[in-house]
Amino acid sequence: MHIKSGETYSIMGPSGVGKSTLIKCIGGLIRPTSGQLLIDGIDIAQLDEERLNPIRRRIGMVFQSAALFDSLSVYENVAFGLRRHTRLTEKEISEIVSARLRW
Repeated sequence: MHIKSGETYSIMGPSGVGKSTLIKCIGGLIRPTSGQLLIDGIDIAQLDEERLNPIRRRIGMVFQSAALFDSLSVYENVAFGLRRHTRLTEKEISEIVSARLRW
């Protein structure tokens, strides 16, 4: 599979075919047992946590259940990670969230 910058893909299929395993491999949550997983030409399966984290920050995943905090608005759900894992100002967060929700 080759996904170009800016493209959005959905992974669908019946239970047990490996959708969640594939997504966890792409996000670096588990390591593939064979093959390569290249992101920008880098095999992420070979990276340690420190070198994998900047790549993880560029990957978005939405799981089937418990994907959103139901006590938060869509805006607040999108802003959550930026508030928790960056030092961006609220103005910067607002600009990013607004741009992503317009996309």
